[in-house]
Amino acid sequence: MKAFYVSVLVSSSFLAGTAYSQQNEIYLYNWDEFLSDSVIEKLNDTYGIALKQQYFSDESIRDEVLLSERRGAFELVVIESMKLKALAKQNLFHNLSDLQQSLSSNFESRWVEGCGKYGIPYAWGTSGILYRTGKVETPNSWSTLLDPETKTSGRISMYYEPTDLVSTALLANQFDPFTNNEQELRVAYKALQTQKPHLESSEYVIDYIHQPERLANIDLAYGYSGDSYALNDADSDASWAYIVPEEGTTLWLECIAAINNGELSPQATTILSFLSQPDIAAQNAMDSWFATPSSKAKALTSQEYQNDPELFPSKEVLERSYLYQQLEPNSIQIRNRIVDSLRE
Repeated sequence: MKAFYVSVLVSSSFLAGTAYSQQNEIYLYNWDEFLSDSVIEKLNDTYGIALKQQYFSDESIRDEVLLSERRGAFELVVIESMKLKALAKQNLFHNLSDLQQSLSSNFESRWVEGCGKYGIPYAWGTSGILYRTGKVETPNSWSTLLDPETKTSGRISMYYEPTDLVSTALLANQFDPFTNNEQELRVAYKALQTQKPHLESSEYVIDYIHQPERLANIDLAYGYSGDSYALNDADSDASWAYIVPEEGTTLWLECIAAINNGELSPQATTILSFLSQPDIAAQNAMDSWFATPSSKAKALTSQEYQNDPELFPSKEVLERSYLYQQLEPNSIQIRNRIVDSLRE
């Protein structure tokens, strides 16, 4: 659900290292480029807390770490709201209800509810279609990806992440993207089978930023709000744009959570409060260029930021958007089987 390429994974030497070697040194497990360096410096200057980061590029890798003893290397993590709620059932996170209540006035209520009692709202966005404006006409439907024209066939990147991939095919067929209906999921599977021969890649397009020869072969891609900036920054001659199709989209919400490795440190609590302060959240969101879930923070940002339609879609787009929902176990299994079958 995030836009930035990362090449750093958790190494065994780091995990066996010094995550708690200094009293005021706290480690955050995060996407790359998803926290402002100036905010980190201000935290250190104000509270004497050194916030260190280790990065993941794949949510499955992050989840693997969280479900193992390796999570002890970190005290905080950025994680999508539904995954947070699912993993919280295994007692992996601290209950932040009291802290959240004290901060709730900074956020829109739906984001607070989205993160539940184990997380603080951090960023949100949409999924949609990325396209090269010089080579592809502005798409208006998910069918542009799923049933492409001849000129774009073989030049498409899809992202084989089970929830997001299947949701795309469901939306294209005017179904709820988080349906648990098996018949509707079969329809989605058939649409994805039809699409498969037209793909150049089934990996997240941002992963090709450091592989320009592969990226040059892609004109259309599934992606997320903010991805076009990463693509254009990587190639000054590129002209990537982003749009939400007419059938609607899914809304992702990233939360910051405290990993349960014992007692929650006062430094971690300070960090959560600090990042939620409107002025700090505003600076962080503008520096990182993601949509802040803090209404008070947004009011402190620049007009350029507030008027960016990729970050803040219109009311009409939001009305045809679906916030991530918890899926039934059988529905999750079907989605996983769909992806496994498509990869064969």
